[in-house]
Amino acid sequence: MTPNALAKPARRLPSLRSQLSLVLGGLSLAILTLVGGYLGSVATDEIYIAQQAAVRATAQSAAELLATQLRDREREIELLSVAPYLVNGPLDSALVRGTLERRQALHDEFAWLGVAAPDGTVLQASGGMLMGRSVAQRDWFIAAREHVYVGDVHEAKLLATMLPALPNGEPTRFIDFAAPIRDAEGRLRGVVGAHAHWRWVTSLVEGVTRRQHPGSGIDALILDRQGRVLYPEALKLAQAAGKAVLPKPVGGRFEGELVFDGKPYLASEATLQARTHADLGWRIVARQPMEQALRPVRDLRRELVLLGLLAAAALTLAALLLARRISRPVEQLARVAQRVQSERRIPDFPEQPGAQELARLSEAMHAMAGSLLATEQALQQTNTTLEAQVQQRTAELEAANAALEHLATRDPLTGLHNRRSLDARLAEAYALDRRYGAVSGRVHGLLLIDADHFKHINDKFGHPVGDAVLRLLAEVLQASVRVTDVVARFGGEEFAVLLPELAGAQDAVMAAEKIRTAVEAAFFPEVGRLTVSIGVSLASPGDEDLRPLVARADAALYEAKRGGRNAVVLKTADAPT
Repeated sequence: MTPNALAKPARRLPSLRSQLSLVLGGLSLAILTLVGGYLGSVATDEIYIAQQAAVRATAQSAAELLATQLRDREREIELLSVAPYLVNGPLDSALVRGTLERRQALHDEFAWLGVAAPDGTVLQASGGMLMGRSVAQRDWFIAAREHVYVGDVHEAKLLATMLPALPNGEPTRFIDFAAPIRDAEGRLRGVVGAHAHWRWVTSLVEGVTRRQHPGSGIDALILDRQGRVLYPEALKLAQAAGKAVLPKPVGGRFEGELVFDGKPYLASEATLQARTHADLGWRIVARQPMEQALRPVRDLRRELVLLGLLAAAALTLAALLLARRISRPVEQLARVAQRVQSERRIPDFPEQPGAQELARLSEAMHAMAGSLLATEQALQQTNTTLEAQVQQRTAELEAANAALEHLATRDPLTGLHNRRSLDARLAEAYALDRRYGAVSGRVHGLLLIDADHFKHINDKFGHPVGDAVLRLLAEVLQASVRVTDVVARFGGEEFAVLLPELAGAQDAVMAAEKIRTAVEAAFFPEVGRLTVSIGVSLASPGDEDLRPLVARADAALYEAKRGGRNAVVLKTADAPT
């Protein structure tokens, strides 16, 4: 048996073209997947934050509108009580009744307007309703004998049988407004009162949700100070029947992802600051079904998947074309080598191999028949050239990655850390405090810094000057803190400083005062002097995440600005916010 008969058959290797196609296509798809996944995650987070902000804005808008309307109605009744024809004239005159009916016609939110004598007898009223009846035992009449009165919502009593029933079957409910009528000597002449429809209040809230975000599914609830549902009627009746229709608020407030009646919602609460004589204590809770809140996220993901598939197809095709372009001259050289082996002569080599390296390889193969050493030297030169290119490409890639890292973590205007980088540093400080804070006795603090009257600078000097002020302010802040502190641009003219490893509140306040003094002493070209307001807060063991720390610092900043600016205010976890 011959040696050739015993030799194993050569294993068939994949072609260069298939290998290049696989490598280039796989690398392109991997990069596309990583970049697309990262961008999708960032965009998803931004959309979620935007949806939460929309819900919060709806609650705040509804609360502000309702507060304004309640105060306006109270002032209207208060102004009516000092009208000359009520202060000096007979209270049962036709003039009084005509005035009340005109007032009711101008504002259809009033179901009834009337004037009662000091003993509670109704002397005049819109539509003549309740005239001659006594309202002496009504809360609004009793309170209004002494001062202006705004009452909480209640069901109708005397007027229930005189007014048409509501089309949806709900009970007739009112909000009372009343004020005393006094003569020139301050003696009580009577009381003017008004009953406003509850549906007027609910229509204001419904109007905000429909107007600001139509079709978004956002609705609003009205709660009293005890947390009972006042609106909508369906939830009010369900709660009255003992059903748990409201989730447990987080930190005493309805905020974030909550479950209402078994369904997930995005929710946000706003307190009604009515500024009326009586604090009703109402709260507005705006909510949006999670399914609708996340619909833009699902649409974005679907679009990213579709775009990714199209990009993957394009990259795969490009990889195939590139592999073909690269492998074709190599295949030509391989055929030449086979001819050299089979024909024992040097055939014609390709005139245009397609690349500099391949041209050198062609020359080396051409000289291989004459000198093995020359061939080896040519191959070494080729390897050296390839290694240098790899090193160069690696250095370029590292530089590009460093530039991308800087763009992702730095504010382009000031060069400080941006909000995303600050959040990462806060998370690190929070984790270190959780792990080592109890042993070391040291905590991290947060300063929120706002440039006072910065809008005036932009309006007076222009945005280029405002940008220059922000850049110089960033330099002053950076020069006023420790090396270990993190200075970041929090947004607009607002900055933040993370103070790790603090011994206590005094260290944080001293750092804030140092910054405030440095800014006050600095000179800003074209603008002159500038001051800042600073809110200070320390991390607390009771904080479940970073939000309480930021919320306390923000509340302290607001108090510093409200107190006259150019000040430092400290808010701790055990202090009221």
